Amino acid sequence: MRRRFVLLSILVVVAFIMAGCAQPVPAPAPAPAPAPAPAPAPATSPTAVPKPSPTAAPAPALSPAAKPIELRFAHQNPPMARSTVKFINPWAKKVEEATKGRVKITMYPAESLARATESLEATRSGLADFTWTLLGYYPGRFNLSRVMELPFLCLPSGTIDGKPVSAGQVNSRIMQELYDTTPEIQAEFNDVKFLFINSTGVNVPISTKKPIRNQADVKGKKIRELGGYSSEMWKLLGASPMLIGAPEVSQAAEKGVIDMTVQPWAAIATWKYWEVFHYWTNVPLRTASFVMIMNLDTWKSLPPDIQQAIMSVSGTAGADFAGQSAFGFDEQADAFALMEKAGFKMEKVELDAGEEQKWKDIGAKPLWDKWVEEMKSKGLPGQRVLDAALKLMDKYK
Repeated sequence: MRRRFVLLSILVVVAFIMAGCAQPVPAPAPAPAPAPAPAPAPATSPTAVPKPSPTAAPAPALSPAAKPIELRFAHQNPPMARSTVKFINPWAKKVEEATKGRVKITMYPAESLARATESLEATRSGLADFTWTLLGYYPGRFNLSRVMELPFLCLPSGTIDGKPVSAGQVNSRIMQELYDTTPEIQAEFNDVKFLFINSTGVNVPISTKKPIRNQADVKGKKIRELGGYSSEMWKLLGASPMLIGAPEVSQAAEKGVIDMTVQPWAAIATWKYWEVFHYWTNVPLRTASFVMIMNLDTWKSLPPDIQQAIMSVSGTAGADFAGQSAFGFDEQADAFALMEKAGFKMEKVELDAGEEQKWKDIGAKPLWDKWVEEMKSKGLPGQRVLDAALKLMDKYK
């Protein structure tokens, strides 16, 4: 019995030992469990590519700098007018190119946004961002700026940097220099952004039924003329002037409201005045002043680099471009070509001998003196501005 007990005890001990030896066999099974632990490491590793954060999501969208600033340009001219095609549209394109496409200009020609005589107010109010408008539409508003509109105060042609230039360009250069050097002229545009000023070509009288050869032919005539001293000249010569917007001139002539008007050849072609007016008198009476302006709030809202880009094609560069492109040496020839193509004719008329000097003595020089006195009464340096204009005429003639 004792031996059987001992043998049984030995077997139990062996069983326990075997059980202890067998226990490590499953142990390796949980060993791989820690192995996945390193797996998340790549997500936090400095070399890993992070997922886009919510703040980075808008990056692909168009930035404000790349989105064009859309601006409205209102003017009186028909879309295919000479000054529209040769000057206004190309200048707007210059602005877009200078700003590298960050400004986009939408054109509103032919009074489609504002009437010609209301262009200034439309721009001041913000209805338009740009306009190119005639200063003569606003009597009493631009006193010193219109000095070059005084009768016979203009050059029929001139010289800039040794090169011959047209009346439009040389008188535009003079006007721009007057603006640049005269704080009192600059003050007349303090409620808009002034970009540049330009002159038309010389303006000549055109008439409907009778040619104009002398002062006697003028007396009693009703004439469309710009307000101010341009109209005063005709009063002194015996005519009755009235202010009418350029787009309405032909209709006024057809109805007999006016007998005459004074226009540059670009305007004669633009409005096809030859359909109503049959005579033109070869005497350079005056020029007319246009300005390129912007709404002041619009201007102030533009980034400085865009402002600088716009000014790079404005100032003297803009004035020269307007005067040369819209009112260059080919201005009259182009008008005649269009007139002949349309089957119309305007008869050229010369003033009688001595009449031009007579007109100057009666209707021009007295007004120069009157203008100086009127400017003086308003506290404006009329004599200084007139002297400066005459000096610049002598410089560029």
